[in-house]
Amino acid sequence: MNNPFDLENYKPQIDMRDQERARRSAYQASRIVNEKRKAGIEPSASYGASYGGVPQDYATEMPVMPMHKRSVQRKEKRK
Repeated sequence: MNNPFDLENYKPQIDMRDQERARRSAYQASRIVNEKRKAGIEPSASYGASYGGVPQDYATEMPVMPMHKRSVQRKEKRK
């Protein structure tokens, strides 16, 4: 039995790994789209009733995502 009061043997019921992976993937996709828009390239297909405009107008500043410690170690190892 999975008793929540038995902390040594308790197994969590909710696994957040899928949500974390989806969050990171969405962040990376948004970052790529924003970099292309800043360069003046619109990566998405235009919508029929859209007003158009300059791609740079739709770019947003993305926060810097901290790298995982293994990624940092791998990056330092390559240098």
